[in-house]
Amino acid sequence: MHRREITRRQKFLESITGNTRVAIASGIVLTVIVIFGLLMTRQILFFDVNVETLFFVITVVVGYGVVSWILLKYTEKITAELRSKSHFIRKIQVVIKVIQFSLFGILLIAVFNQLVYGSYNSNSRYFAVLIFAISSAVSGIILGLLTYKFFSWYRLTDKKNIVVLFYGLAAAALGISIMADASNKLLVLDVIQQASPPNTVPQSYFSYKYSEKLQGRVQYTFTNPQANISLILPKQSEKLYQTVNYIESYPPYIVSWIATVALLYNFYQRVGRFPLKYWIILSIPLILYLIGSGYVFSLPKDQTYLYYFRLLFRGGTIASSVLFGLIFYIMTKNVNARKLKDYLTITAIGIISVGIANETSANHVTYGAAIHSLVLLSSYMFTLGLYSAAVSISQDTSLRRTIKKSIPELFDNIGAAQIEQEKKAQNDNFLKAITAPSLYLYYQPRTFADFAAASSNASFGSLIIPLVWFDLKHHVFVLNLIINYL
Repeated sequence: MHRREITRRQKFLESITGNTRVAIASGIVLTVIVIFGLLMTRQILFFDVNVETLFFVITVVVGYGVVSWILLKYTEKITAELRSKSHFIRKIQVVIKVIQFSLFGILLIAVFNQLVYGSYNSNSRYFAVLIFAISSAVSGIILGLLTYKFFSWYRLTDKKNIVVLFYGLAAAALGISIMADASNKLLVLDVIQQASPPNTVPQSYFSYKYSEKLQGRVQYTFTNPQANISLILPKQSEKLYQTVNYIESYPPYIVSWIATVALLYNFYQRVGRFPLKYWIILSIPLILYLIGSGYVFSLPKDQTYLYYFRLLFRGGTIASSVLFGLIFYIMTKNVNARKLKDYLTITAIGIISVGIANETSANHVTYGAAIHSLVLLSSYMFTLGLYSAAVSISQDTSLRRTIKKSIPELFDNIGAAQIEQEKKAQNDNFLKAITAPSLYLYYQPRTFADFAAASSNASFGSLIIPLVWFDLKHHVFVLNLIINYL
């Protein structure tokens, strides 16, 4: 009876974690969570401390405890076959699972700290910094690996496909953005703690106002009855901070937009003309983003107008991220191969959530840091989806034939490049196998019979003697023994 219950439970869990619809629903929940986090940390939605605490708990329990678990189990299931063939996929899955659930553990402690010791207590900052640093560092490494793969694929493609190049640049820009943002916020900003006035209630807010007393611009403040803690941008560091902000904000967005346009254009070159309506759909989020950013137009000082410009800017960010990922999901409609559909699905979920999570301010010590740390899961899904698609296409001849006209040339190219990489790796491994370890023996036997006896007595698993040089005059043999253990 007990075994039957366990079996039923396992089947139920497998029906959840192995179901594409459940994975898509989890991706939607993840997207909703990161959108709310972005709007709350960027001063568009305002709530009291009780709602903020509740949202922090929901982010940790649902975002990490449920959604992350479902998506990690789903990616594990759909890549089961590839894991046996790819050392990269095996290693990255183990590393991400360990780190993701370690972050979950840290966040559970942070929630406990918040509920027991009060909202925005002084310990909150330590958990936020730890989560922010770990998730940003690992995300940067993962996207760096994806960048390397894209550039190596681009180098090996016969027709230097511009879509492959721009997705490589987009991955590089996003990885740099995540790392630069963490460096900027953790290393440039000063943390100043002061005693709280009497009757101070727990709260947090973003200020961005200059303080003569603190000799810097106050970025974020959280208070509790014991302390008032502020993150200050020193006056002498303002230019550096703004420069890094530009580097981390605009290049990833612009390059991703160009890559998406190139991908769609490439697809419609195969099936017909690129419709005008798609140009309009792609252009609207870009226009909103550029207007709201203040990069094209100078923003007014009035707070009401600033709020609406922030709304445009963040609306452009959200719409563009959804659009970037939706294109990969739409491609699944033109693919019959189940596995490739699954890889494109996790790519779509990853690229949507990573763009929004990265724009959420990790300066916020509770839900802000928690939501920003989801860049790790998102970067992993984006990377794993594209890499698995390339490996799958490279190993399946019939799949390569079916995708010729059904999806953009990007996948055809990266699949072909992956084949070239695998061939090169096989050749390199073969050469290593037949040349290492090598044993060179120099000796002077009296007769050829002595040499033959020495050779026959060699007790190696497999012995190949490609060169025997015999100098009758000096009675010297040079024997190159290449030992290959079978």
